[in-house]
Amino acid sequence: MKPYYDHNGITIYNGDCLEIMPELEPVDLVVTDPPYNFTTASAGNGKLNPWADLCNSAYWFSAWIKIAMERLRKKQGAIWEFSNWKTIPTITKAVFDVGHKIESLLVWDKDWIGPGGARGLRPSYELVALICHSKFQIPDRGIYDIQKFPWSSQRKYHPAEKPLQLIKWLIKISGEGITTLDPFMGSGTTLVAAKALGRKAIGIEISEKDCEIAVGRLAQEAIPFG
Repeated sequence: MKPYYDHNGITIYNGDCLEIMPELEPVDLVVTDPPYNFTTASAGNGKLNPWADLCNSAYWFSAWIKIAMERLRKKQGAIWEFSNWKTIPTITKAVFDVGHKIESLLVWDKDWIGPGGARGLRPSYELVALICHSKFQIPDRGIYDIQKFPWSSQRKYHPAEKPLQLIKWLIKISGEGITTLDPFMGSGTTLVAAKALGRKAIGIEISEKDCEIAVGRLAQEAIPFG
């Protein structure tokens, strides 16, 4: 399996993560931002019961979560999976279907108020689900489950881009010297974060354009450590 990019401990594969992940060596951590919108179609189309769509979406989520959990080092690894309140029911079912559970939910306070309609509240947060094996531990037991990392509507590299500092923080609190996998790499923020921390990382992305963007970001010499 030939990588798209491989340099100084950072590797990128261009393709479907369901096909590539089974071929990878074990990793310590998964930090990823899969698509959110699988569970929202029925809600806006007048269906009285969108549960069938939620279950169908859970089938896709469970497929990649199962493989990702198998790629983690036995009993010690973990997944940090970005989500929102609409997708959490689907992810909860998917994780249960593959024999695991959501251990904790991080509330990411975006320090930014998103647009909203005439009903409901304007969104200012997203969620990150922690799914882990039995011996995974966060060394600092004083960390609480609401964290603020500024975000704005101006994304430089990808429509769903996450703050670099948030990704760095997730990797740092998960342990020292770990190798991180992102099976939905997008423009490579997880890899850039790992490089800034001096860690190894693997990214998988089906879009070659996004792979090109990620390589360009990794080539920048001014990525700060810390």
